[in-house]
Amino acid sequence: MTPEQLPDLQHTLLGWFAEHQRPLPWRRRCRPYEIWVSEIMLQQTQVKTMLPFYTRWMAELPSVRSVAEAPEEVVLKLWEGLGYYSRAHNLQKAAQVICGQHGGVFPEDFEQIRALPGIGPYTAGAIASIAFNQPRPVVDGNVERVLCRIEGIAEPPKSTPVQKRLWALAAEWIPHGHARDFNQGLMELGATVCTPRNPSCLLCPVNAWCVAFQTGRTDAIPAPRTRPKPTKIAKITALTQCGNRWLVRKRPEGGLMGGLWEFPTWEEPPAEGSTAVWLATQLCAEYGVDAQIGPELFQMEHGYTRFQATLHCWICTVAEIPDAISTNARWLTLDEIAELALPRVFQRLRKRLLDESST
Repeated sequence: MTPEQLPDLQHTLLGWFAEHQRPLPWRRRCRPYEIWVSEIMLQQTQVKTMLPFYTRWMAELPSVRSVAEAPEEVVLKLWEGLGYYSRAHNLQKAAQVICGQHGGVFPEDFEQIRALPGIGPYTAGAIASIAFNQPRPVVDGNVERVLCRIEGIAEPPKSTPVQKRLWALAAEWIPHGHARDFNQGLMELGATVCTPRNPSCLLCPVNAWCVAFQTGRTDAIPAPRTRPKPTKIAKITALTQCGNRWLVRKRPEGGLMGGLWEFPTWEEPPAEGSTAVWLATQLCAEYGVDAQIGPELFQMEHGYTRFQATLHCWICTVAEIPDAISTNARWLTLDEIAELALPRVFQRLRKRLLDESST
């Protein structure tokens, strides 16, 4: 892209975005709170998946202050199913910072935005440019693909040299006074036209400037990302029942899916010895119950980003709920458990128990 060509590309992309942009709810008013929540939800998540979550979130938590003051369980329940729960924790932490340090008003200064919990360079640039029309670059996966194809960059886009080049290009290409629409136009183009596979090149408004299209290399640019195979792990889940009540526990704060609830689960016990004996010992030590163990009811598979887990689900029967209950545990009915924020695999597990109890 030469300096002489850039104004035409800018004008063309802005015109295309004005006519073809999707009517997404956070685009109506470009309010910083709405832009912020949408960008956090869209991390690792497609628009069609996150839209129902966004709608429910805004109905329940319509302002920064409402997020800051909401019980953690409410925040996590609204986030339930989106995954990557550290995003929800950081949203609430950032809301509390905004209320404590900025009077509940989302800061406009870029460095203050960047300093908020959970906000990295991309999210800060997206908020600053879309909410405040500041000339800040944004480079997400969609923008990476668009820029690599236009410029004919065949190297892996996540490599450090390519990242530096892409961020520099994204900054240089922003037309004066039009950061909001230009940045959204790049993202929209990557999401709807310049897709990873089978891009709609003949419909692309900027194909005249696209090196990948002109040279027939859109299938090779950018270079595909290599992902390591997920590690396989096994876990033991105790489906501990007393009448119509089941034992659930809250996961420790700060760890994976911290603050969410689950049926008690442990890494698979040592190969030697009896699983039933081991489970009985764990339940007695941690929850003060004398449980009758067995049998293993079923197994459930669940994929995470870096590992594939197999849950070995054992039925454990308790005659009486102890008077003293651990502070991180509750004995609840399956309907009551539905009110808690659960990781997706335990949502599936609760539903399976509910289905089996009704047959």
